[in-house]
Amino acid sequence: AFLPETKRVYLKTFGCSHNASDSEYMAGLLAAEGYEVSVEAADAAAADAWVINSCTVKDPSQAAFVRDAKKARDQGKAVVVAGCVVQGDRKIVKAPAGDSKPPLLDGVSSIGIKQLGRVGEAVAAALRGETFHALGAGPLPALDLPKRRLQELVEIVPLSTGCLGACTYCKTRHARGKLGSYELEAIADRAAAALDDGVAEIWLSSEDTGAYGIDLGTSLTKLLETLVPVLEARPWGTLRVGMTNPPYVRDQLDGLAVALRHPQVYAFLHVPVQSGSDNVLGRQGMNREYDVAHFREVADGLRVRVPEVSLMTDIICGFPGESENDFQETFDLVENYAFGLLNISQFYARPGTPAAKMRPRVPTATVKARSRRLTALSATFRPYDGLVGSVKSCSSCAEIADGGRRLVAHTASYVKVLAGLRRRTRPSGPEFDLHAATHT
Repeated sequence: AFLPETKRVYLKTFGCSHNASDSEYMAGLLAAEGYEVSVEAADAAAADAWVINSCTVKDPSQAAFVRDAKKARDQGKAVVVAGCVVQGDRKIVKAPAGDSKPPLLDGVSSIGIKQLGRVGEAVAAALRGETFHALGAGPLPALDLPKRRLQELVEIVPLSTGCLGACTYCKTRHARGKLGSYELEAIADRAAAALDDGVAEIWLSSEDTGAYGIDLGTSLTKLLETLVPVLEARPWGTLRVGMTNPPYVRDQLDGLAVALRHPQVYAFLHVPVQSGSDNVLGRQGMNREYDVAHFREVADGLRVRVPEVSLMTDIICGFPGESENDFQETFDLVENYAFGLLNISQFYARPGTPAAKMRPRVPTATVKARSRRLTALSATFRPYDGLVGSVKSCSSCAEIADGGRRLVAHTASYVKVLAGLRRRTRPSGPEFDLHAATHT
């Protein structure tokens, strides 16, 4: 037997903001039980237990997660793993019935994405030298569970789990399942409580924000209409809308634009296109459930309705069968929109996905060359030249960069700004005036 107050837990997170929110709940639950919880790498060696929250989107993040779990186990730590990797591939921690071969993470405890409330049980069992698994289905974890924020002034609010897509390259749907949305009232209550607790920003997070509420007969538009009065009653708060795929916002552009024009909502949206070629996007390829024209409908529609909007997108280079002409269409699309924020990834064949079996594979050298071409193209974009010499009201959550010399802030369009600090102090409020904007 032991007292939680005598034990230290190190918590590490891989992946998206949804995963970060899950980790915040796990940290809050463990702290409520008395454990000393840290997310600082410097505290890992002294910790009695490690909780590692995994991401299954890309091979490198999964490989790093496995390395960390093995390292902690081999050092004699009590180890609990969570997140999409273990939820989507249970044999990594539990050998299938009748299989005498030990799992890759033998002796490591695990909890599933809908079992966050049992993290205390898992850590306690691991500290006793037992192996604990809770990977079953269940209801969505409540939004009012104890929580310890990774960023003090940012509240990440998950809208749902799972999605309605069936992308051939993605394992997240396999891990998180079909769309399951939280009730409007639960989300609004969580946002209000966080703002009343002193938070400056609310981040709405989901595998596909635009699909929110379809399973409940509601929508993202109705959610935003519900949240705006919550913000207006708390004028210090700002809202950031999370990533959305094109299909489920095409008929919500008017309502979405109303929200993005609100002074307490960032005029920013992350809309992944993944490829500029219909051949790659289609059912014989990525199976993305939209074509390039649909993406343009969303991007152009938002730019017309919200001229100051900042759009972010994602591109996957080298998907199986991507021809030089397909890639050129992607290159032309990116060049046409000159995205200020662009995530460029090389295709990874995730085991167990349909795309992993697709042929022909694009040679690795070609994939890397295409990625470099897009990176070089994006470096030529100058989307923020119009800000140079201007005065802008910006919002900051007290994030410090460059060794304490600069304050990180964002404009109303979520353009990142680094403001020089004369001394290392915390700002007295979430807003300040920026007298110059330069490229960094």
